[in-house]
Amino acid sequence: MIGVNSVQGTGKVRMRASGSVKYGREEPVRRQPQHRSKSLKVSTSVEFNTGLPKKEKSLYNSIKNEKLEWAVDGDELKKSLSELADKNHHSHTKSISRISSGSNPFLDIAHDPNAAVYKTGFLARKIHADMDGKKTPRGKRGWKTFYAVLKGMILYLQKDEFKPEKALSEDDLKNAISVHHALAIKAMDYEKKPNVLKLKTADWRVFLFQAQSPEEMESWIRIINSVAAMFSAPSFPAAIGSQKKFSRPLLPATTTRMSQEEQLKSHEAKLKHVSTELAEHRSYPPDKKVKAKEIDEYRLKEHYLEFEESRYEMYVKLLKEGVKELLTARDGDAALKKSQSSPSLNQESQPAAAKVKRNTSERKDYRPETPKVIEQLGQFEQNTLRQQLTHTQVQDPVIVWWSPLTGELGRLGECGHNRCFFTVNKSYHSHPHTKAFLFYGTDFSIESLPLPRHEQHQWALFHEESPKNNYKLFHEPVITLFNHTATFSRRSHLPLTTQHLEGLSALSTQTHLLPLSYKNQLRRTLAPVAYIQSDCDPPSDRDVYVQELMQHIQVDSYGQCLHNKDLPPHLRDSTAMDDQDFYQILAQYKFILAFENAVCDDYITEKLWRPLKLGVVPVYFGAPNVRMWLPDNRSAVVVNPNEPPKKLAQYLKRLDKNDREYLKYLEWKQKREISNVNLVTELKERPWGVQDIGQDSFIDAFECMVCNRVWENIHRQEKKLPSKVWRAEESHLTCPPPKLFEFAVSPSSSLRQIWRTSYEQSRREARALGLMLRRNRNFTPPDPVCIQIRWWIST
Repeated sequence: MIGVNSVQGTGKVRMRASGSVKYGREEPVRRQPQHRSKSLKVSTSVEFNTGLPKKEKSLYNSIKNEKLEWAVDGDELKKSLSELADKNHHSHTKSISRISSGSNPFLDIAHDPNAAVYKTGFLARKIHADMDGKKTPRGKRGWKTFYAVLKGMILYLQKDEFKPEKALSEDDLKNAISVHHALAIKAMDYEKKPNVLKLKTADWRVFLFQAQSPEEMESWIRIINSVAAMFSAPSFPAAIGSQKKFSRPLLPATTTRMSQEEQLKSHEAKLKHVSTELAEHRSYPPDKKVKAKEIDEYRLKEHYLEFEESRYEMYVKLLKEGVKELLTARDGDAALKKSQSSPSLNQESQPAAAKVKRNTSERKDYRPETPKVIEQLGQFEQNTLRQQLTHTQVQDPVIVWWSPLTGELGRLGECGHNRCFFTVNKSYHSHPHTKAFLFYGTDFSIESLPLPRHEQHQWALFHEESPKNNYKLFHEPVITLFNHTATFSRRSHLPLTTQHLEGLSALSTQTHLLPLSYKNQLRRTLAPVAYIQSDCDPPSDRDVYVQELMQHIQVDSYGQCLHNKDLPPHLRDSTAMDDQDFYQILAQYKFILAFENAVCDDYITEKLWRPLKLGVVPVYFGAPNVRMWLPDNRSAVVVNPNEPPKKLAQYLKRLDKNDREYLKYLEWKQKREISNVNLVTELKERPWGVQDIGQDSFIDAFECMVCNRVWENIHRQEKKLPSKVWRAEESHLTCPPPKLFEFAVSPSSSLRQIWRTSYEQSRREARALGLMLRRNRNFTPPDPVCIQIRWWIST
């Protein structure tokens, strides 16, 4: 929603003041019907209109004749962003542009080209939840690396690496996030990547950001919270509606005009008020007999108050630390000196080293004093960045992440007795010591490749995600371009098939295993089968199968797909998938539908491992060779896609009624015996670990595999031996075309029709890429061959 939290938004831009909104994380945000109180009904008669005083008459006519725009079409929003980017690109004025929602000037985000820069650096971003906590679709949740610039109260995220000559673009605006009234904390519940912070914005968007080090993560957390604490303006009262639903207050994006002392007092008063309200709220819990809707309202308000209490506690703590420094400093030192703006965000096209002069008295008119620590850290970041962007005089082999998965400007990595210099700086392409380029599969693009490819350049592919993220990698002309691979396929150079499984102990544990007698009692209120999916209509067409299955057996569906049962409010966020409360709910079921989003050999995700860890029988549909990876021959019900769902439903009903037959699927769990030698060997011998600080991550293992192979050839050359050649094979990443089930679907989703077309399009792109690589040049629009290739792809 433009103006409330983020410059980023899609589709409709909605204003919360249009009515009370239910902020369930699994439900779409809807505009509530407008209710008018009879006592406020205004007559439109001529007599009433003419009898008004001049001011009231003008106000009345304004309300009557001017439409209140509570939503802006996506095309209009896109146009406004384009105009702003174009205006900034061609203008050299210092006026403050405003990214407007067209509704409320207090909620519009001001883009000030002359705002202070508080921090810069590379960050990997993952969108965790959209506005109002609505779960982000899985296809939009991937990690992407940006060059981040916290300028004023806006965190700009630039897609490309740092380029001083680059002006503010439309993408910069779309990816920008306003940090007013936001809270940044360490992501304690996210363990897949290190140094991850969680940012929750004013309209309850949730972002995960991975920093380059623990120190960097802490620095970003402190500076973001400091900026939010210092500059966030006081909130407006919540909208009032006749339905008496809970509604969050409006949080304006404008900069506060209060001094630091006034801001501190305001936050302290707000903290006291919120804490009191939270205590009062908890003292009157809803009766268990009330409707589930009222219980959800109660929990939603409790969740809001808990977050607000944490936010204001952080703000007060930071401002108190800042007050001590300001009281001991001279007036001239206390005021924030504007640090050098990022040239890519400075619209005046001035040299990067030029100093920006500005009258401090002008700044104090609209911006209060800022803790000195922000200024010092911001200046430190600028100096560090300039040093890092200068090519280091490296003597070790250089390995470039062409897809900036790690975001590291430069790091000397130790790989046993070998050492390599890893960087995301693409200008190292022609460096004499550059030996390899690393690609992240989801971001692999045929229009941006390190060409020309020199003889000493090796290419390596890291792709552990779903095939639907980039189908062109699954064709022979593309996968064979790489020398080294780390994919979910067991045949790749570094197999990642078990990437979602921590180890043998995670499978054999009985922490969540419930007695069957207890599960049988729960069957009075629970279905025998649970389904939890919010990535709807993927290439595997799983939702169509499950929809047909639900005609023959009861299924509790908690996700957005085929939703018929609600999770508690605190578990509706996608970050709660590893929450112990969530585990306790799933452990109560006899069966869990573990259906993958694509059907490929070895593509196995947490959907299989989670029920096995919880002591629930998974009903699995996905990798055709899944039996190679099951802990026991009879530990899961494997779906045969060629048989009707009705037959599967009959089998599950039979197991549900026959305790002896059902327990055969849990015998391995009760005895803690994993009989699959292949699985045991893989987990013991893989050179990486999952959530294990004693082992490297699979990304580290991938980097070191390439580094060690580079050094192997260096040593061979020293011995006058021919270089060893590694080359990926088609089996390193393969997946058949998506296939749809032939069941009657009502209503039919248009999304399920696109996957086969996407697959065929990727086949043409793969052939075109093979032709381009033979030319060893990137695409250039005027080139006749390029035109031919593009025509080939499009047809």
